[in-house]
Amino acid sequence: MAPLGQVFEVTLENAREYLVALGQLPAGSPAAIEALGWGISNMVFKVSLANDCFVFKQSLPKLRVKDDWPFDRARILVERDCMALLGQLLPAGSVPAVRFSDGTNFVFGMSCAPEGGVLWEQALLAQQIHVPTAARAGALLVEMHLRAAADPRVQARFAAQTGFLQGRVDPYYWTAARLHADLAPLIEAEVQRMLATRLTLVHGDYSPKNMFVYPERILLLDFEVAHYGDPAFDAAFCLNHLLLPAMAFPGYAAQYLDAALAFWHTYHCEPVRQLDPQIEPTTIRALGCLLLARIDGKSKIPYITDDATRDQVRGVARQILTGSETSLDALLVAIRQTILMEDH
Repeated sequence: MAPLGQVFEVTLENAREYLVALGQLPAGSPAAIEALGWGISNMVFKVSLANDCFVFKQSLPKLRVKDDWPFDRARILVERDCMALLGQLLPAGSVPAVRFSDGTNFVFGMSCAPEGGVLWEQALLAQQIHVPTAARAGALLVEMHLRAAADPRVQARFAAQTGFLQGRVDPYYWTAARLHADLAPLIEAEVQRMLATRLTLVHGDYSPKNMFVYPERILLLDFEVAHYGDPAFDAAFCLNHLLLPAMAFPGYAAQYLDAALAFWHTYHCEPVRQLDPQIEPTTIRALGCLLLARIDGKSKIPYITDDATRDQVRGVARQILTGSETSLDALLVAIRQTILMEDH
């Protein structure tokens, strides 16, 4: 293990030694340990035994991106606590169970995703666009936002915005603003509005890449930028991952946009409107920022690589940010027309 005061950096080669020392594996255990290649911010390992399975992760001191991206490693403790709390607030099977924690080394372990699930992102990028799944994602977000808004533990534990600033505001919003000086005041106004909105638990990465889809439920992952804040961010974040593939794969644009509508119509229910009467226009504003950020921020969308599609996304983002549209249905109709027009 690491000397006193130093973090023990877990690798595939020393993971077994680490788990034995932590008391999570008996010495000589035949457990199989494999590294999972998920994400840019953590080392993730899967441990398989004859009758058990768990995953553990350690936050990285430097993210796996080209740009410099500082991100406090204590975000892993936020994720641990958010997962534990949502395990109490959401229906059984909605999040993994926390198995163990090692705060000194920025590690925690969780139950494995059960067999039979499909990662929603993989299905979407294979053009397997199941509209009811999008509606189910909207329903789960409703449940999370409403139940968390009513729980005083949420504001107490997740009031800090450090992880959100480091993990989203700076690499997404402020980085994109530096490349688009004329839009910078609009983006900054959105940032200040968003940071001042404190209504409920915000996942911060509510994306198809963090959802295993099962016939009867969704298993939600990755809570490291969770905070008490603006629910519109989560709604826009998920919508962004339905609009971007619509522009990347225009032959399937109608199906992706139908999924976006299903997500929004399920999420945008009366209780959510009571929680935040401005949820629709603020979701639209956040969406404009996030579209731009996935092209010109530090975390670029990997499946859009051609300049024409990048420019199309920039154009849609610019129209949102400089426009005054307050209806998301109308916005999606306009985006559909833009894609179809530019595809011909």
